[in-house]
Amino acid sequence: MIQKKLVKAGLWAAISGASVLASGGVASAAGVDMYDGEWHYSLTPYAWFPNIYETLQFSTPLGGGKSVNVEVKPDSYLSDLKFALMGTFEARKGDWALAMDLVYNDFGDGEGKIKTVRGPGGNESLPIDVNVDVDLKSLIWEGIGSYTVARSSAGTLDVFGGVRYLGLKISTDLSFSGPDGVLGRSGGTSDRINVWDGIVGVRGAVGLGDGGDWFVPYYLDIGAGNYSNWTWQGWAGIGYRFDWGDLVLVYRNLSYSTTGDEVLEDMRMAGPALGATFRW
Repeated sequence: MIQKKLVKAGLWAAISGASVLASGGVASAAGVDMYDGEWHYSLTPYAWFPNIYETLQFSTPLGGGKSVNVEVKPDSYLSDLKFALMGTFEARKGDWALAMDLVYNDFGDGEGKIKTVRGPGGNESLPIDVNVDVDLKSLIWEGIGSYTVARSSAGTLDVFGGVRYLGLKISTDLSFSGPDGVLGRSGGTSDRINVWDGIVGVRGAVGLGDGGDWFVPYYLDIGAGNYSNWTWQGWAGIGYRFDWGDLVLVYRNLSYSTTGDEVLEDMRMAGPALGATFRW
Protein backbone atom coordinates (compact mmCIF):
# COMPACT_ATOMS: atom_id res chain seq x y z
CA MET A 1 0.00 0.00 0.00
CA ILE A 2 1.27 3.45 -0.79
CA GLN A 3 0.14 6.45 1.20
CA LYS A 4 1.10 9.35 -0.91
CA LYS A 5 0.66 13.00 -0.62
CA LEU A 6 0.03 14.57 -4.01
CA VAL A 7 -1.56 17.87 -4.35
CA LYS A 8 -4.49 17.56 -6.52
CA ALA A 9 -4.74 20.99 -8.00
CA GLY A 10 -8.11 22.40 -7.99
CA LEU A 11 -7.29 24.70 -10.84
CA TRP A 12 -8.57 26.93 -12.49
CA ALA A 13 -11.45 29.23 -12.43
CA ALA A 14 -9.57 30.25 -15.52
CA ILE A 15 -9.77 26.73 -16.93
CA SER A 16 -13.38 26.84 -17.97
CA GLY A 17 -16.67 26.98 -16.35
CA ALA A 18 -17.83 23.58 -15.38
CA SER A 19 -19.92 22.86 -12.37
CA VAL A 20 -19.55 22.97 -7.79
CA LEU A 21 -21.97 21.66 -5.36
CA ALA A 22 -23.05 25.22 -4.86
CA SER A 23 -23.95 25.79 -1.29
CA GLY A 24 -27.24 27.63 -1.65
CA GLY A 25 -26.44 31.10 -0.42
CA VAL A 26 -28.29 33.08 2.20
CA ALA A 27 -29.56 35.39 -0.49
CA SER A 28 -29.32 35.51 -4.25
CA ALA A 29 -27.38 37.72 -6.58
CA ALA A 30 -28.91 41.07 -7.37
CA GLY A 31 -32.16 40.73 -9.32
CA VAL A 32 -32.35 36.93 -8.99
CA ASP A 33 -34.67 35.30 -6.47
CA MET A 34 -33.64 31.64 -6.51
CA TYR A 35 -36.76 30.66 -4.53
CA ASP A 36 -39.48 32.38 -6.59
CA GLY A 37 -40.79 29.09 -7.98
CA GLU A 38 -39.26 29.54 -11.44
CA TRP A 39 -36.26 27.66 -12.80
CA HIS A 40 -32.97 29.37 -11.97
CA TYR A 41 -29.37 28.28 -12.47
CA SER A 42 -25.96 28.86 -10.93
CA LEU A 43 -22.45 28.15 -12.18
CA THR A 44 -19.36 28.09 -9.95
CA PRO A 45 -15.96 27.65 -11.62
CA TYR A 46 -13.36 27.25 -8.90
CA ALA A 47 -9.75 26.45 -8.09
CA TRP A 48 -8.97 23.77 -5.47
CA PHE A 49 -5.45 23.29 -4.10
CA PRO A 50 -5.55 20.25 -1.82
CA ASN A 51 -2.84 17.98 -0.53
CA ILE A 52 -3.72 14.44 -1.58
CA TYR A 53 -2.98 11.49 0.67
CA GLU A 54 -3.45 8.06 -0.89
CA THR A 55 -2.92 4.54 0.38
CA LEU A 56 -2.31 2.21 -2.56
CA GLN A 57 -1.67 -1.52 -2.82
CA PHE A 58 1.91 -1.95 -4.02
CA SER A 59 3.72 -5.13 -4.98
CA THR A 60 7.51 -4.98 -4.96
CA PRO A 61 9.86 -6.54 -7.52
CA LEU A 62 10.97 -8.89 -4.74
CA GLY A 63 7.44 -10.21 -4.31
CA GLY A 64 4.82 -9.51 -1.68
CA GLY A 65 3.30 -6.21 -0.73
CA LYS A 66 4.50 -3.23 1.24
CA SER A 67 2.83 -0.30 2.92
CA VAL A 68 4.69 2.77 1.71
CA ASN A 69 4.05 6.34 2.86
CA VAL A 70 4.86 8.78 0.07
CA GLU A 71 4.70 12.56 0.14
CA VAL A 72 4.35 14.75 -2.96
CA LYS A 73 4.10 18.50 -2.39
CA PRO A 74 2.36 21.24 -4.43
CA ASP A 75 5.55 22.76 -5.74
CA SER A 76 6.13 19.48 -7.56
CA TYR A 77 2.68 18.75 -8.96
CA LEU A 78 1.88 22.27 -10.13
CA SER A 79 4.79 22.18 -12.55
CA ASP A 80 3.60 18.78 -13.82
CA LEU A 81 -0.08 19.61 -14.18
CA LYS A 82 -1.18 18.87 -17.75
CA PHE A 83 -4.87 19.71 -17.50
CA ALA A 84 -7.49 20.48 -14.85
CA LEU A 85 -11.21 21.19 -14.95
CA MET A 86 -13.37 22.02 -11.92
CA GLY A 87 -16.72 23.52 -11.18
CA THR A 88 -20.33 23.13 -10.05
CA PHE A 89 -23.63 23.65 -11.81
CA GLU A 90 -27.02 23.87 -10.09
CA ALA A 91 -30.59 24.06 -11.38
CA ARG A 92 -33.20 25.16 -8.83
CA LYS A 93 -36.98 25.55 -8.77
CA GLY A 94 -38.25 26.78 -5.43
CA ASP A 95 -37.00 24.56 -2.64
CA TRP A 96 -35.96 21.74 -4.99
CA ALA A 97 -32.57 21.67 -6.69
CA LEU A 98 -30.30 19.47 -8.80
CA ALA A 99 -26.53 19.99 -8.64
CA MET A 100 -23.45 18.50 -10.28
CA ASP A 101 -19.80 18.79 -9.29
CA LEU A 102 -16.84 17.89 -11.49
CA VAL A 103 -13.11 17.67 -10.68
CA TYR A 104 -10.66 16.39 -13.29
CA ASN A 105 -6.87 16.43 -13.03
CA ASP A 106 -4.10 15.07 -15.24
CA PHE A 107 -0.66 15.17 -13.61
CA GLY A 108 2.58 14.22 -15.28
CA ASP A 109 5.59 12.83 -13.44
CA GLY A 110 5.09 14.36 -10.02
CA GLU A 111 8.12 13.87 -7.80
CA GLY A 112 7.63 12.66 -4.25
CA LYS A 113 9.49 11.34 -1.25
CA ILE A 114 8.89 8.01 0.47
CA LYS A 115 8.45 8.61 4.20
CA THR A 116 8.07 5.12 5.69
CA VAL A 117 7.83 1.52 4.58
CA ARG A 118 5.90 -1.13 6.49
CA GLY A 119 5.97 -4.83 5.72
CA PRO A 120 4.64 -7.94 7.47
CA GLY A 121 7.23 -7.51 10.22
CA GLY A 122 6.49 -3.84 10.85
CA ASN A 123 8.33 -0.68 9.83
CA GLU A 124 11.48 -1.19 7.77
CA SER A 125 14.57 1.00 7.58
CA LEU A 126 14.85 3.37 4.62
CA PRO A 127 17.89 4.46 2.67
CA ILE A 128 18.64 8.17 2.68
CA ASP A 129 17.78 8.88 -0.95
CA VAL A 130 14.27 7.60 -1.81
CA ASN A 131 12.18 8.99 -4.66
CA VAL A 132 8.93 8.16 -6.42
CA ASP A 133 7.53 9.51 -9.68
CA VAL A 134 3.74 9.53 -9.85
CA ASP A 135 1.57 9.87 -12.94
CA LEU A 136 -2.04 10.47 -11.92
CA LYS A 137 -5.29 10.96 -13.80
CA SER A 138 -8.40 11.40 -11.67
CA LEU A 139 -12.06 12.18 -12.32
CA ILE A 140 -14.49 12.92 -9.50
CA TRP A 141 -18.11 13.46 -10.51
CA GLU A 142 -21.01 14.04 -8.15
CA GLY A 143 -24.71 14.48 -8.78
CA ILE A 144 -27.29 15.27 -6.09
CA GLY A 145 -30.91 16.22 -5.61
CA SER A 146 -31.67 18.51 -2.67
CA TYR A 147 -34.58 20.07 -0.79
CA THR A 148 -34.47 23.25 1.31
CA VAL A 149 -35.90 22.44 4.74
CA ALA A 150 -35.07 25.77 6.38
CA ARG A 151 -34.65 29.25 4.91
CA SER A 152 -34.59 32.70 6.53
CA SER A 153 -32.50 35.85 6.71
CA ALA A 154 -30.19 33.91 9.06
CA GLY A 155 -29.34 31.26 6.47
CA THR A 156 -30.38 28.12 4.59
CA LEU A 157 -30.34 24.38 5.21
CA ASP A 158 -30.70 21.79 2.43
CA VAL A 159 -30.80 18.02 2.78
CA PHE A 160 -29.74 15.96 -0.23
CA GLY A 161 -29.00 12.53 -1.64
CA GLY A 162 -27.08 11.45 -4.71
CA VAL A 163 -24.08 9.60 -6.09
CA ARG A 164 -20.34 10.23 -6.35
CA TYR A 165 -17.95 8.59 -8.83
CA LEU A 166 -14.17 8.36 -8.52
CA GLY A 167 -12.12 7.23 -11.52
CA LEU A 168 -8.42 6.95 -10.76
CA LYS A 169 -5.49 5.87 -12.94
CA ILE A 170 -2.13 5.80 -11.18
CA SER A 171 1.37 4.87 -12.33
CA THR A 172 4.34 4.93 -9.96
CA ASP A 173 8.05 4.53 -10.59
CA LEU A 174 10.22 3.92 -7.53
CA SER A 175 14.00 4.16 -7.35
CA PHE A 176 16.47 4.67 -4.53
CA SER A 177 20.02 4.09 -3.38
CA GLY A 178 20.41 1.80 -0.40
CA PRO A 179 20.24 -1.84 0.65
CA ASP A 180 17.97 -4.26 -1.16
CA GLY A 181 14.99 -5.72 0.58
CA VAL A 182 12.87 -2.66 1.36
CA LEU A 183 11.24 -2.23 -2.03
CA GLY A 184 14.11 -3.38 -4.18
CA ARG A 185 16.32 -0.85 -5.89
CA SER A 186 13.61 0.02 -8.37
CA GLY A 187 10.06 -0.91 -9.16
CA GLY A 188 6.75 0.40 -10.33
CA THR A 189 3.06 -0.22 -10.62
CA SER A 190 0.20 0.95 -12.80
CA ASP A 191 -3.47 0.40 -12.12
CA ARG A 192 -6.89 2.01 -12.21
CA ILE A 193 -10.01 1.90 -10.08
CA ASN A 194 -13.64 2.99 -10.51
CA VAL A 195 -15.53 3.70 -7.30
CA TRP A 196 -19.26 4.47 -7.04
CA ASP A 197 -20.89 5.67 -3.83
CA GLY A 198 -24.36 6.65 -2.75
CA ILE A 199 -24.23 9.75 -0.55
CA VAL A 200 -26.50 11.76 1.75
CA GLY A 201 -25.78 15.04 3.47
CA VAL A 202 -26.58 18.65 4.28
CA ARG A 203 -25.47 21.96 2.78
CA GLY A 204 -26.31 25.64 3.02
CA ALA A 205 -25.05 28.94 4.37
CA VAL A 206 -25.21 31.05 7.52
CA GLY A 207 -25.49 34.82 7.26
CA LEU A 208 -23.10 37.14 9.07
CA GLY A 209 -24.32 40.51 10.29
CA ASP A 210 -27.38 42.48 9.25
CA GLY A 211 -26.24 43.48 5.77
CA GLY A 212 -26.43 39.97 4.30
CA ASP A 213 -23.30 40.42 2.18
CA TRP A 214 -21.05 38.17 4.27
CA PHE A 215 -21.94 34.52 4.85
CA VAL A 216 -20.47 31.15 5.85
CA PRO A 217 -21.08 28.37 3.29
CA TYR A 218 -21.03 24.77 4.54
CA TYR A 219 -21.33 21.27 3.13
CA LEU A 220 -21.14 17.74 4.61
CA ASP A 221 -21.86 14.31 3.14
CA ILE A 222 -21.22 10.65 3.91
CA GLY A 223 -21.67 7.60 1.73
CA ALA A 224 -20.77 4.01 0.86
CA GLY A 225 -20.47 1.95 -2.29
CA ASN A 226 -18.60 -0.75 -4.18
CA TYR A 227 -15.27 -2.19 -2.99
CA SER A 228 -16.74 -2.14 0.54
CA ASN A 229 -15.74 1.49 0.80
CA TRP A 230 -17.05 4.49 2.67
CA THR A 231 -16.50 8.13 1.84
CA TRP A 232 -17.17 11.57 3.27
CA GLN A 233 -16.71 15.15 2.16
CA GLY A 234 -16.99 18.42 4.02
CA TRP A 235 -16.16 22.06 3.61
CA ALA A 236 -16.77 25.46 5.17
CA GLY A 237 -15.39 28.95 4.77
CA ILE A 238 -16.33 32.54 4.09
CA GLY A 239 -18.21 34.21 1.24
CA TYR A 240 -19.10 37.69 0.08
CA ARG A 241 -22.03 38.65 -2.14
CA PHE A 242 -21.50 41.17 -4.95
CA ASP A 243 -24.04 42.53 -7.45
CA TRP A 244 -22.75 40.06 -10.07
CA GLY A 245 -22.64 36.99 -7.78
CA ASP A 246 -20.69 35.45 -4.89
CA LEU A 247 -17.00 35.03 -4.14
CA VAL A 248 -16.28 32.11 -1.78
CA LEU A 249 -13.14 30.81 -0.05
CA VAL A 250 -13.47 27.44 1.72
CA TYR A 251 -11.37 24.64 3.15
CA ARG A 252 -12.48 21.38 1.52
CA ASN A 253 -11.82 17.77 2.56
CA LEU A 254 -12.71 14.63 0.57
CA SER A 255 -11.89 11.16 1.98
CA TYR A 256 -12.19 7.54 0.82
CA SER A 257 -11.49 4.28 2.63
CA THR A 258 -11.78 0.88 0.94
CA THR A 259 -11.08 -2.76 1.80
CA GLY A 260 -9.78 -5.68 -0.21
CA ASP A 261 -6.98 -5.94 -2.76
CA GLU A 262 -7.86 -2.93 -4.91
CA VAL A 263 -5.17 -0.43 -5.84
CA LEU A 264 -6.81 2.28 -3.74
CA GLU A 265 -6.94 1.63 0.00
CA ASP A 266 -7.36 5.14 1.39
CA MET A 267 -7.38 8.63 -0.06
CA ARG A 268 -7.81 12.07 1.43
CA MET A 269 -7.72 15.39 -0.39
CA ALA A 270 -7.71 18.49 1.78
CA GLY A 271 -6.96 22.11 1.00
CA PRO A 272 -8.33 25.56 0.18
CA ALA A 273 -10.67 26.28 -2.72
CA LEU A 274 -11.59 29.63 -4.24
CA GLY A 275 -14.64 30.02 -6.46
CA ALA A 276 -17.05 32.53 -7.97
CA THR A 277 -20.79 31.79 -8.30
CA PHE A 278 -22.89 33.31 -11.09
CA ARG A 279 -26.71 33.03 -11.00
CA TRP A 280 -29.43 33.68 -13.54
